[in-house]
Amino acid sequence: MRIPLEGDVAAKIEAKLAKFSRGWAKLELDPLRRATSFKVLVLCEMLGGRTKAAEAVELADNTLDNYRHGKKDPTFAKLELMAEKAGIAARYLGGEWSFEDDAIRISLAAPVTSSGFVAPPGLMDNPSQPYVHGYDEIRPSTTAAATAIENYWARLGLDPDTVTTLLAEGDSMLPTIADQSPVFVDTGDRDLADGGIYALRIDNRLIIRRVQRLVGGGLQLLADNNAAYPPQELGETASAELEVIGRVRSTAIAC
Repeated sequence: MRIPLEGDVAAKIEAKLAKFSRGWAKLELDPLRRATSFKVLVLCEMLGGRTKAAEAVELADNTLDNYRHGKKDPTFAKLELMAEKAGIAARYLGGEWSFEDDAIRISLAAPVTSSGFVAPPGLMDNPSQPYVHGYDEIRPSTTAAATAIENYWARLGLDPDTVTTLLAEGDSMLPTIADQSPVFVDTGDRDLADGGIYALRIDNRLIIRRVQRLVGGGLQLLADNNAAYPPQELGETASAELEVIGRVRSTAIAC
């Protein structure tokens, strides 16, 4: 999809991108947050600038500025409202946005449901359900969307307060988890179960591995891409000292 922009709007977006991209690089934003900040920046200019955009969606000026700088993620409802005011359907928020030739190009990286949610390729423990990636707060604005989210959490048996979103890095868990895919981690489930996939901190590194308990104590940490990553064995003492962040319960294609 290509959205042509008026000359002055395109020029303002180009100038803002030159300014804000330096800040994004300095903050070392992860790809998801940077993509969200880019969308907020574009929508702001399409709505006439930060002040007018803040008024249009009833946000404080500094709050919207934090969204543009990538210091905080907007709620889905606010981002959806900004898109609506700018004349962009909410279903395109899950796509990949770029700015080129005085236009915004949007390509959807994954199937989108009628509720506007990106559909993941599959869950670790349950059948696929609609899912919206890592905003600080999720408040779907429609009854259908709210029901989809409630059903999703219910099927996983999760407490939303214990769920965190991490970004997978590397190819060690292919084909189960792709590089740069967001994953939902249940921080309330840290009891290592055979065959479960967990986010772990080991040697000051955050990794995602499948866990296998060994007879007599100890663990094996298994990468699903086992051809490239051999099993890592931990003795009983090292296993006891392993920091478990939580159990990975779902994954999705990065938006």
